[in-house]
Amino acid sequence: MDVSNIRNFALVAQSGSGKTSLAEAMLFTAKATSRMGKVDDGSSVLDFEPEEVKRNMSVSTAFHHLTWKKTKIYLMDAPGDDNFLAEAKTAIRAADNVLFVVDAVNPVKPQTQKVWSIIKDSGLPVIICVNKMDKERADFQKAMDAIREAMDLRLVPVSLPLGEHENFRGIVDLIQMKAFEFSNDGSGNGNPVDIPADLQDEAENSRNNLIEFAAESDDVLLEKFFEGEELTPDEIISGLKQGIMSGGFIPVCCCSALKNMASNILLDLIVQFMPSPDELGSVSGTDPKSGDETARDPSPDAPVSGLVFKTLTDPYTGRLSIIRVYSGTLKPDSSLYNSNKGKTERYGQIFALEGKAQKPLEEAGPGEIVAIAKLKETATGDTLCNPANAITYPFVALPLPVLTYALKPRSRGDEEKITQSLARLQEEDPTIDVKRDQQTKELLLSGNGQIHIDATVEKMARKFGVQVDLALPRIPYHETIKTSKKAIIYRHKKQSGGAGQFAEVHFDISPLPRGKGFEFEEALVGMNVPRNFVPGVEKGLREATGSGPLAGYPVVDLKVRFYDGKSHEVDSSEIAFKIASINCFKKGVLEARPTLLEPIVKLTITVPDDAVGDIIGDINSRRGKVMGMEPGQGGRQAIVSLVPLVEVQRYMLDLNAMTAGCGTFTMEQSHYEDVPPNLTEKIIAQAKEKKA
Repeated sequence: MDVSNIRNFALVAQSGSGKTSLAEAMLFTAKATSRMGKVDDGSSVLDFEPEEVKRNMSVSTAFHHLTWKKTKIYLMDAPGDDNFLAEAKTAIRAADNVLFVVDAVNPVKPQTQKVWSIIKDSGLPVIICVNKMDKERADFQKAMDAIREAMDLRLVPVSLPLGEHENFRGIVDLIQMKAFEFSNDGSGNGNPVDIPADLQDEAENSRNNLIEFAAESDDVLLEKFFEGEELTPDEIISGLKQGIMSGGFIPVCCCSALKNMASNILLDLIVQFMPSPDELGSVSGTDPKSGDETARDPSPDAPVSGLVFKTLTDPYTGRLSIIRVYSGTLKPDSSLYNSNKGKTERYGQIFALEGKAQKPLEEAGPGEIVAIAKLKETATGDTLCNPANAITYPFVALPLPVLTYALKPRSRGDEEKITQSLARLQEEDPTIDVKRDQQTKELLLSGNGQIHIDATVEKMARKFGVQVDLALPRIPYHETIKTSKKAIIYRHKKQSGGAGQFAEVHFDISPLPRGKGFEFEEALVGMNVPRNFVPGVEKGLREATGSGPLAGYPVVDLKVRFYDGKSHEVDSSEIAFKIASINCFKKGVLEARPTLLEPIVKLTITVPDDAVGDIIGDINSRRGKVMGMEPGQGGRQAIVSLVPLVEVQRYMLDLNAMTAGCGTFTMEQSHYEDVPPNLTEKIIAQAKEKKA
């Protein structure tokens, strides 16, 4: 297919704006589907995963394609919920264009800003569609004003609504300067009608506004405009397209997705105003050998290259790698070079994705979004290319996890199955993090929010038959000492039946600076203790640091000096000295003012200016210390604080509640500090209770 007849776009919105319903309407109008699926009744072609049907929302990016006016259009329906913004980020990375859907009743919701910041960072051409014009309190002008003000955008309406609320029946297309009324049967059929008299003046003014924006994108058109000459329809389209491509302004249209009103006009806009791959020009990457910047032309005849931006896994059909083709022509049953891994990959069929269905293809060219089956080495973010003309395309930085749970298997022996199934799910969703806590021995699953974690656990049960329960992870407390203690002596003597055991050790014990761990010093003089027993002493001490005498937590930041002892020529052994050293260590720690240490994390919380006071007050109530503030983007502040980990294990949920979903944060391990005395006894009691 001619590259100029290819379009692709990421469909993004805040959750609840009707984005998936709009995609369903476009697919049905273009006859890519035989009926219009609905999210609410679970019949959506795009929200087909059980986790999506259950929640009536997108959880993963879905893919489909359609043909409209001889143009092949690939759409990526990305989730809008905060938990899955990484999906929107990767879809936008692979796209040439963005269709941003907003709710006519409530266009600027708490997370709209987050979605918009991802779009803005991409620099891609954007069309905004104001959906739900048939809802009570829907107001096209108010919606535009709210978006303009909240995100500081230059907006150009390209359509006006005919009626609003339950009387919404169609639109005035300002480009054609024609009005269309739609039937109420969801067919998407629009009939041309006269522009109503009461809309005539507004339509004329909006049309003149449109022409002015078109003229400002081109010096020749601007001169013609100022000289009072009429711009031709082709010149208006050309000027608008240049302005949209350069990001000078954003066209805004309106519709009702559920009633399928004006989806055909939106498809016209996509074909007319969204650029094709060849209009956007060459795509930059890096030469994997030299590290120099290089580029590929979006031509079917160029060396083949593409970016794998999503992976789908299935226990039966295996792995599907979703690739955006940037150059060349991809054909089935061939091999490609993975420039990130430095390996050649064989592959079989190429598929066009149609929701959960797949359609085999004979070839795919620049701008097309297709799937390749069963690549062994390739992961999300990797570039596949011609080995003789290698290139590596940059990927996006994915958000770091913000919520962690410990996984408890419901069935014995499922531990290994959990690890294997999570490794498969990580291929599909690189934003989940799985690790085993070396201290608590718990398997930890981290994600971008409660729904993200819940959906991952549900997928694990559905796809791999592994059931788990979630629990808050145990806090990895440490034990240490506050003072030095000299001449701690312990004698181990056992004479009951069989060979006897005898060992006596003399230790000095002293604290070390925080973070230094454990040090052992052998300072023996004379021959009271034969040197061949020293390894047993050190082994015993290192074993003893694993479980402290206060509450069984690891003992850190102290030094033991082994300076003397006693032995017996028959009954002494390495094991006897090991036992003596363990008991002497415990005795010494209890005599050297033992204390508990708790992990402290660094929180960087970004919130709107008006939430700063509440956040600082909340941090103080969690025993935290605010270390400073940094100005963020768009009237936001970044608050840097140090807080005990135990106080912020579910901070994501609390922050969402405090800021109505507007806040974000990152968390990283900082250091350990003494637990306050009033909490120490409680923690020790809980640990002993658990042990009992």
